[in-house]
Amino acid sequence: MMKSAIVCGVGACVLGLALTGAARAADHPDFTGLWRVQAFTAAIRTDQGALPPLRPEAKAIYDQRVADRAAGRDVHDPIDACLPHGAARLMFAPYPVLMLQANGQLDMIQEANHTTRLVYIGQPPVDGDDPKWLGDSTGHWDGRTLVVDTINNDHRTWLDKAGLPHSDEMKVTERLSLRKDGQLLTDAITIDDPKTYTQPWTATVRFNRVAGPQVLKENVCTRDHRM
Repeated sequence: MMKSAIVCGVGACVLGLALTGAARAADHPDFTGLWRVQAFTAAIRTDQGALPPLRPEAKAIYDQRVADRAAGRDVHDPIDACLPHGAARLMFAPYPVLMLQANGQLDMIQEANHTTRLVYIGQPPVDGDDPKWLGDSTGHWDGRTLVVDTINNDHRTWLDKAGLPHSDEMKVTERLSLRKDGQLLTDAITIDDPKTYTQPWTATVRFNRVAGPQVLKENVCTRDHRM
């Protein structure tokens, strides 16, 4: 069994790991550790290098946001108002993310505002229509890949800094996989939102394992210190 603990002090949280017995199930990778995205992506493109297939009305919204930012106008980016990134955008954030996997659950603690995202593995999908900033995430194993489905996403979040929109009908499906040496984590993110996009599309983000102390620095969004 793996026992994990976060030891918090002033301005930092430190992950301490103690392994007892079997470290993990042989057929399922363990994502526990500190990870950093390989490169920050301000304007997401599909895995084919194209702009996601926006519907005309959504394309107009996106183009206006891009033009406003280029002109130095206020684009009303939700994270500039200290609102949460949203489940999909959070995975592209240029900050370390601490992952803790145990007891049928994967917890992701993003350094950005110490936002915590919870993935419940092996649980049935959440019913109802209750939009949340990070949605509701459940996962299941497909071999050595963890498939995470996130629904009930609040439409006010953006998918990237450029301003890709989405509706409250968006479903996010992620396929998390770990390279055999345990040093590279890949997240293939598929967006399915028929109100905003003409078809589902996928963008893949990759993380490198952070060696050394498993530390998250304090990062708090305030009026005079925006992320």
